[in-house]
Amino acid sequence: MCFDSSDQERFDAFEFIVLIPLPTRGMLFMISAHDLIAMYLAIEPQSLCFYVIAASKRKSEFSTEAGLKYLILGAFSSGILLFGYDRTTTDIN
Repeated sequence: MCFDSSDQERFDAFEFIVLIPLPTRGMLFMISAHDLIAMYLAIEPQSLCFYVIAASKRKSEFSTEAGLKYLILGAFSSGILLFGYDRTTTDIN
């Protein structure tokens, strides 16, 4: 039963050989970061690799949708992290 499932879900994509070490290097860079911009720059390559891994099944609509949603949510949160939230414009005087 387990072997049948692994044959059906077989991934012969070259991308996995490249995409697994890159987030690992990003994690190691994040560990050695001494400031927030270095940590941000370490998180971004990790998330880009995970977007591709989330959408790795090319024939599945669910995988493509998950990858696109993950990309949009990641871009939104990355923008908030990078540009911050300015409270001075929301204060009512």
